[in-house]
Amino acid sequence: MDLNYLSVSMRALLRRLCTRKYLPVIWTLITIVLLCLPGSSIPGDGIQFFEIPHFDKVVHVILFGGIVFFWGAHYANKKPQTGNWTRLVIILTFLSSALGIVLEYVQLYFIPQRSFDPGDILADTGGALVAAAWLLYLYPRSLFRN
Repeated sequence: MDLNYLSVSMRALLRRLCTRKYLPVIWTLITIVLLCLPGSSIPGDGIQFFEIPHFDKVVHVILFGGIVFFWGAHYANKKPQTGNWTRLVIILTFLSSALGIVLEYVQLYFIPQRSFDPGDILADTGGALVAAAWLLYLYPRSLFRN
């Protein structure tokens, strides 16, 4: 299979999925819902991959990286605004990280059997930064558009 064709196909799929706000909004809502589940609702016993050390940190990286990536892909499909692409990605990264911090405090004070974990905040921010680097350097805006 031609890898260039695959890359073009993946870009076309991403462009179609992110043209409207459905995917970024749904991903963000799923992230919020998952992090607001009571501890008793989270499976753990008997499921192999939940027993992997720091597996929850990997989940945090994926969830918050996804927020930045999908919102970035959405805005990359829009006509150029007066704003700056780099500035937009930085704002998305900041907002994603801020959401992670807020959700940790929500878990601490409002969600039964959940606790505050500074490591989760680091994972949230790390995921957001990885996605931002991907958007800015490895997969720049011009690749989303054409």
